[in-house]
This record gives sequence, structure tokens and C-alpha cells, in this order.
Amino acid sequence: MACWSILGLCSGNAWLAPACGEDAPASSAATSSESESDPEGVSAAPPAAEIARWVDDLSSDSYLRRKRATTRLTKVGEPAVKQLASELDSGDLESTERVLGILQEIAARAPILAATQSQQQDGAPPSAGGDAWEELLQISDDGGSRGTRAKVAINEVRDVRRAQAVELLGAEGVFIGIADTTIGSISQQRRIVEVDDGFQGDPAVLGLLQWVDNIDYVRVKGTSIQKNVLSGVVQMPDLRTLLLLEGELDASELAQLGDIAELRHLELRYVPMNGELIDQLATLPIRVSLTLNGTSAPVERVTALQQAVPGLEIVFKQGGFLGVKCDNNLSECLILEVVPGQAAERAGLMPGDVVVEIDGTTVKKFKDLQKAIDAHLPGTEINIRYQRRGVAHETTAELGKLDLS
Repeated sequence: MACWSILGLCSGNAWLAPACGEDAPASSAATSSESESDPEGVSAAPPAAEIARWVDDLSSDSYLRRKRATTRLTKVGEPAVKQLASELDSGDLESTERVLGILQEIAARAPILAATQSQQQDGAPPSAGGDAWEELLQISDDGGSRGTRAKVAINEVRDVRRAQAVELLGAEGVFIGIADTTIGSISQQRRIVEVDDGFQGDPAVLGLLQWVDNIDYVRVKGTSIQKNVLSGVVQMPDLRTLLLLEGELDASELAQLGDIAELRHLELRYVPMNGELIDQLATLPIRVSLTLNGTSAPVERVTALQQAVPGLEIVFKQGGFLGVKCDNNLSECLILEVVPGQAAERAGLMPGDVVVEIDGTTVKKFKDLQKAIDAHLPGTEINIRYQRRGVAHETTAELGKLDLS
């Protein structure tokens, strides 16, 4: 016959432990009552002494005790974290493995949105699973087998969080996937995050971007260029290239970009920039290139910026767009592709044509064409001389805007 002793009361619940027989089963009445109120035998807030006993049971010779303790501690969650962490200093290798597994499970089970938002409101770095996540981060710095196992746990939690974040962000109108991108004159397909006018959710949700790693390219468009949106974007761990296009930008929003850990490329496209904003760009830690395209920025302030940060490549364009793709390695400006719906197509240019002159300026290579076009605003009409199958032709084109994101 099984014997039970009452260890304590918490919120009206009795906490029982076997008094005779190491793994004695509960009576049928106790089992029935326990399963109706709590199928795992754990209430929301067990007493500290009971948590301590379960932690001790992780080192028990009894498989059933170890298994039961693991289940109960996992269900208890955050209230058990501190005592679990203390076991790491005294437990053996096997119990250490169990503790780290429990911490991983607690961190992974925490509601991602609630955890992220509560951390942001506290002013602390966003985290999942609160103390469990923080403990894993600290343990991962220890080195040795324990640190290595903690790093594995961290990666597992990140995988869970990433999948949850991508799903929730997608439901709110944030695009995460493969898209055509343009940096300077280079176009390619890549995995990106895009926040545009289609995002109508709570900007606090964008704090979930902290879990979206292995994506280095983000573009923010239109009315989404605002401080509370950018505050989420800058949390992306691998963000390296940021494109802001077709919107308004003020000093506080621009300052937000200073929180990006490693900003290599910044492009402002059709985002009006006055002299003060141009000067402020010098304070941002941009490492490789800055592109100002169609910003109506004062030329003298851009020149001053180039002198202030000589190690930064600054590309200044007026924003006109012809819409052709060429190879700058060729000895002539041979059109390889004409972008549908753009100025070049409307002017009658075709793949295979060779551009030789723009408004009286000789064009020998693609870079010459780019330089000529970059000097013009959208809406400007230009004269183009070209050759088609060796025959000279001439046409005019009204430049448009670059809408290839």
C-alpha cells in the first residue's frame, strides 16, 4: 500500500511526496484528483521547497523520479530557473545535461510576443523565456562541455523563435522572402525583409525581427519610414544593407539607424533630404557605401559630407531612370535588357542596341551612360543616339523613377 505525506500547501493545493517506497504510485483517488486539476501534477506556483526537491531528484538513481522531476520542472517554468541554475554548480554531468535541457524547453515554450514586448517595456534587451534564456546565454560563455551544450540549446531556441517570428510578422503584412533587389547599379535576387504600406499592425510586433537572422537586406517604404518601425528593424542581428524609399524622414528617425550593429550599405531613394539631415549622416556608422538617389539634397552639403567622411563611398544621383541593363565589362554600351514599362522601352530602345551618345556627350561604356543619367531628375527629357545592327538612330526619352526595389 502506498504511503503519502503532505509537504506543504500553496494556493489551496496540497503537494505530496511518497513516504514509503521510492517510486510508490499515488492512490487512485489522489491520481484522479491530480489529473483533473493538473495532469502533470504541477500547479502554477509550487513552493520553493518542492521545486528544490524536484531539482535534487534530477540526480536520483531512480529513472522514474528523474523523469517526473524533469516533467514537473519544465511545467513550472520560470519560477524554477534560479534553482535549476544553482544545480549546475553541484550536479554531475548527467544532471547538468538534464538541467540545460529543461532550461532550453522553458525558454522555447515562453510566448514569443508577450516575452518580447515585456522585455522592451522594461527597457532591457528583448529576450524569450526571460530568466531561462538569460541563464543559457550566461552559461554559453563558460566554456567546456557545459558552455558547448548551452550554445546548442540557444541555437535550438533561436530556431523555434525564428519560425514563430516569421509566421507572426507575415500575418501582420511584413514580407520575408526572396525578391529582386538593387544596390547601386547591381540587381540580384536575395532573401530580404520588407516593411511597406501593407504593414498595418502594431509596430511593437516588429520587435520580433530580433529573431530573424541570416538576412542582411531590409527595405522600408512609404509611410512605414517612422521611428517605431525602424526601432524594430534595427534589432535584426545580421542587418547590413538598409534601403529607405519613397517616404519622409526626420532627424529622430535617422538617428535610430545608429543602433544598427554593422551597417555597411545605406541607400535613401526618393526620400527628401535637407542640409541638416545630410550633415547628420556623418554621425552614422556606415562602413562601406551611402547612396543618395533622388533626394533633392543640396549639392554643397553632399560635397561637404564627402569631405567629412573620405573613407565612405558616397554615390549622389538626381534620381532619373532610363531602364536598361548593360555589362560594364564590355568595350561598348550594349543594351542587354530593357526594363518593361520604363523610359527606354517607351523610347523604342531594344536589347542589342548600342548607346553612343546622351545629349551630345559621348558614351563609350555603361558607366558613361550611368553618369549621364544620374545627373538628371525624373521627368527630364534626354536625347539618345544609338546604333542598331550598325545603323545610326536617334530618339528621345523622358526619364522615370527607379521603382526596382
